Amino acid sequence: MSIPHPTDPAFASAYGVAWSNDPDALLRCFAPDGVYRDVALDGTYRGHAEIGRFHRFMLSFAPDSHIEFGETWAADGRLTSRWEWSGTVRGPLRLRSGEFVDVAGARFSVPGVAVCSYSDDGLLTSHDDYWDLASVLHQVGVRIGSPTRSPAAG
Repeated sequence: MSIPHPTDPAFASAYGVAWSNDPDALLRCFAPDGVYRDVALDGTYRGHAEIGRFHRFMLSFAPDSHIEFGETWAADGRLTSRWEWSGTVRGPLRLRSGEFVDVAGARFSVPGVAVCSYSDDGLLTSHDDYWDLASVLHQVGVRIGSPTRSPAAG
């Protein structure tokens, strides 16, 4: 699968297909020293090997992952795109604290925003994803902590 230049209107669709189920195409989107950062999970992945490892983890976590990029703006080496990620969790979810919670079989759908930069040849040099982990945790039934006192008790 050939990936269009980020300024091409077809990029968003092709990039979503790559994230959803085509690891080779995904890596062709990135410069060899490109960086992917998942802000919600506090992870940074540098270069094809690390980005590929993260992508394999993501597809293992939710094998039916579907990522659709919507409104996308690209010019002058910068790209911003809204996306929606949905899927079914296959196994335990590791929280930022290191704690694992078993949510296998739970479905989720979460919107997010990608903020990227790309080189003249159209390869991504960076991709930062911003999404709401709390929404996913709520959807899959994880309840974290509880207040020890009412806000009105002040």
